[in-house]
Amino acid sequence: MKEIKFQARLPKQAIDAVDVRYDCACGCKPAARYERGSAQSGSQHCCCGIVHFAGAGAEAQLRLYLQARQADGRDEPGKRYEFGHATVKAPWDEELPVAYAVPGA
Repeated sequence: MKEIKFQARLPKQAIDAVDVRYDCACGCKPAARYERGSAQSGSQHCCCGIVHFAGAGAEAQLRLYLQARQADGRDEPGKRYEFGHATVKAPWDEELPVAYAVPGA
């Protein structure tokens, strides 16, 4: 699986949030917004099927999200993903975890 290069960007007029994004091969620029200090990760699901979560608990929330998609029929039975991890530095100088999943692995 090819490593995804994530970037952290400060949204306009937001000092306690960050958009964690990447340039996808499909042409999209998916961004997951994380609010500083939140226990909830931000997430984004690209049109090509790659999904990423950024912030506290990113990996656990990603896995729960994919389990829910399987359970409610949004993903076909047995759909598999390959998982990856990264970190980005938030504008407030904190390293944020990023967890992502690529379909078809």
